Amino acid sequence: MRTVTSQRLGRVASRSTLPAAALLGVALLVGCATDGGGGAGDVPTPAEIIGFAPGEDYKLTNYDGIKAYFEALAASTDRLVLEQIGESTRGEPLYLAAISSPANLRRMERLKEITRTLAYARDPDSGYGSVLDEEEARALAREGVAVVWIDGGLHATEVAHGQVMPEMAHHFVTDESPETRRIRDNAVVLLMANMNPDGLNIVADWYMSNVGGEFEMARVPELYHHYIGHDNNRDWYMLTQVETQAVTRQLYHNWFPQIVYNQHQSSPFPGRIWMPPFENPVSPNLDPLVVSSINQMGHSMRRRFDEEGKPGVNSDIVFDLWWNGSMRGGPDYHNMLGFLTETAGAGYATPRCYDEDEIPDTFGARAGNLPAKTPSTNYNNPWLGGCWHIRDAMDYMMTAAKAVADMGAKLREEYLFNHYRMGRRQIERGNAAEGGPFAYVLDPAASHDPGTVVEFMGLMSQSGIEFVRASERFSAGDPAGDLAGDLAFPAGSYVIPPQAFRPYVVDLMEPKQYPDHRQFPGGPPEPPYDMTGYELRFQMGLEVVNVDEPFEMPPGEWGEVSAEVGEVRGEGAAGFALHGNSNWVYRGLAAVAGAGSEAGAGSDAGRAGDRFRTTRDLSTPTGVIPAGSYWLPGLSSDAARALATEQGLTLTGVPDPLPSDATAAARAPRVAIYRSWQAPMPEGWTRWVLDRYGFEWENVWDADVRSGDLSRFDVILLPSQGAGGIASGNEPGSMPEQYTGGLGDEGAAALRAFVEGGGWLVAVDQAVDYAIETFGLPFRNRTWGLSSQDFFIPGSVIRLDVDPSHPLGYGMDEEAMALFSRSQVLERTGGGGGAGGGGRISTPVCYADPDFLVSGWTLGGDEVLAGYPAAAQVGVRQGQVVLFAFRPHFRGQPRNTFKLLFNALAASATDGLPASPGLRCR
Repeated sequence: MRTVTSQRLGRVASRSTLPAAALLGVALLVGCATDGGGGAGDVPTPAEIIGFAPGEDYKLTNYDGIKAYFEALAASTDRLVLEQIGESTRGEPLYLAAISSPANLRRMERLKEITRTLAYARDPDSGYGSVLDEEEARALAREGVAVVWIDGGLHATEVAHGQVMPEMAHHFVTDESPETRRIRDNAVVLLMANMNPDGLNIVADWYMSNVGGEFEMARVPELYHHYIGHDNNRDWYMLTQVETQAVTRQLYHNWFPQIVYNQHQSSPFPGRIWMPPFENPVSPNLDPLVVSSINQMGHSMRRRFDEEGKPGVNSDIVFDLWWNGSMRGGPDYHNMLGFLTETAGAGYATPRCYDEDEIPDTFGARAGNLPAKTPSTNYNNPWLGGCWHIRDAMDYMMTAAKAVADMGAKLREEYLFNHYRMGRRQIERGNAAEGGPFAYVLDPAASHDPGTVVEFMGLMSQSGIEFVRASERFSAGDPAGDLAGDLAFPAGSYVIPPQAFRPYVVDLMEPKQYPDHRQFPGGPPEPPYDMTGYELRFQMGLEVVNVDEPFEMPPGEWGEVSAEVGEVRGEGAAGFALHGNSNWVYRGLAAVAGAGSEAGAGSDAGRAGDRFRTTRDLSTPTGVIPAGSYWLPGLSSDAARALATEQGLTLTGVPDPLPSDATAAARAPRVAIYRSWQAPMPEGWTRWVLDRYGFEWENVWDADVRSGDLSRFDVILLPSQGAGGIASGNEPGSMPEQYTGGLGDEGAAALRAFVEGGGWLVAVDQAVDYAIETFGLPFRNRTWGLSSQDFFIPGSVIRLDVDPSHPLGYGMDEEAMALFSRSQVLERTGGGGGAGGGGRISTPVCYADPDFLVSGWTLGGDEVLAGYPAAAQVGVRQGQVVLFAFRPHFRGQPRNTFKLLFNALAASATDGLPASPGLRCR
């Protein structure tokens, strides 16, 4: 039922044939040149493999050219080791090149051992609690070499850093200048061939199919990552995507680089390249040495640009050091120097010229932040106009990369030792409970959804965090060892103790208060780079105990995560009720359906294909079956135990059939996700979440909806997108005709007919405006028309009140946390439901009042948001419209609100759900 957009767009650009020796399954590709070889005469140039030199106007290579070059380069030199570290979402190999001297590459495993030991500030063979002493650390720093990570291609529409990587690899392998020789002798330069190969293919193929024509500069009408587009730089503590996971393994499990340089291409105009120092604020959780070292790196880079006469370097605007979720942000919280540059874009490979009168007087996030035409400390050599080519952007990137690698080589011993110094300092801060507790303890059974604890600890494991899963009951912080006190925990609990990467843990656990930054005194707020509050402790609904006093770690397995959090309660002669508190319940239902399909209707699994949903709490001898549980008559005990063990679910055995007046017949919903050619990222995140948690779905585009044939669906989901974009889409003439226009009047009429005939429509965040207008719903959006001086929550954790007895609240706790990022607020306007709804209106979720802000920053929230509806359900003739004023599945992060979305989809395929008024919001 899946429809992949690229199949509609097609692949137009030519695809090069891989060399026979370049096999995708090869783990390591090592050159065969003689020791010390690999000079300019021994290796191919990018142009020889790709067919042209990347950087030419009007030409882009797709990933076939990039990977073919790295494979050919690896086969020709002993100065480079090429490793396939994973596969992209669409199956392209992810290549990481390690470039250094042949002598260093021969001892690569020893160099990795050194960087790991220094990063953790302890001997990995000595077990937790052993701290490396300073003398040993200095000896290792003298023996090791700096590890410098440089990547390109993360944001595929920023084409220059995706095209420059072959040239960069060729330079570091072949250049014989004293500087580059010093780099190879004193550093390992890790070059990621491309962070987003699928996006490169999408963008390069689209551009090359349109270059020279009317739509040469038309933007790509699909996400340039299969699921999340630009948000692939918003995934670095949630690790949802395979590309993120592959890179994370290299950063926190394999190489432990001291320097992580992430290239981008969007310098604030008219600047030509942004580089550190960063703008304020700085997170208090970062080690101060990270900040000063990044500042030092930025100043060194700027000096090189001045030496080479390259103007337009700017800093200290736009990009801050607060948020943890970017590719360069996560390493900062691991005591690595993570930073980015933002180079000016040319617009694909098409050059653009700027007249002097196009240069503004000032630029930056704040009015008058930097003068654009006269020198200042953060913009000391202004760029005053001219023509800008992709070649210019690539030249700037090459200068920056050389400067970064040179700094790493010159200061290799300092960087290595400082990695140890910061790690040891963080261990000591943890032991003193400074800036956070001594340890965090998580008992999965204490959280409303134990599966989220498993998911969180899996993220901690992937991110290199040390923890122990207790093998027996233990006491934390009680000198008497009382195993019955408030600080006693059962076996299976997780303990996260003091450690080198403590800033990462504390940052994802402790609430934040973002500084009130204004563009000028009394003026509008200065937007943060991204989120101001984002802690996974809250987003995932975790019950965490902070333990301030040191205690001895319990016995158990270090780094082990167990998914066995499920439970079967009692025997089920008539079947089992599957509790709805877990996000994994729909994966479990899909497993039951699949087993029944394979086993046949005559088997236990087949008879369990019928499903019902409980509509109220039901008491049984083995405990309460909560409202919203799935009653599976005929499910065998073996099948129930498999769901508990393999899916982490809780089931209650039912000796007799449940009463019919307490259940509603349910089936798997037939879900349609509206997909606009404007390619909003929330649509891709919706696909990812439904794929991850066991829903089947189908995309519908504008033409599909306008056709009016929607009867094969139970529910149509409108991901967050502005009402104008849904209604009108891309303007005619802005791109090929098949990608223009939106739903229009025909699509709106088709949606009304679908809902009035019994279908469900779910509108999320910005899309609530379209739903309210299209269906004439008795609500208004309280944020509509408000300026940022009146109401501003750019990205904060917000507390919700939820009605668990309402079908949309099934399986939820009464209190939940949402991620509010420039989202919406609903308000009743009186009257009944839209289009003859007969007054069937409910508000099952409200923004909390008071104390709605959990972490981050809010302006005007008390007046605009507190106490008002966050979600509503409105009857429209035979169907239903559900409004979510926020995104319950924002960037795949707030696991404790996923169920709100899942319930809305499930309810569309459940007969006879009870009417409920929900909560009394303001």
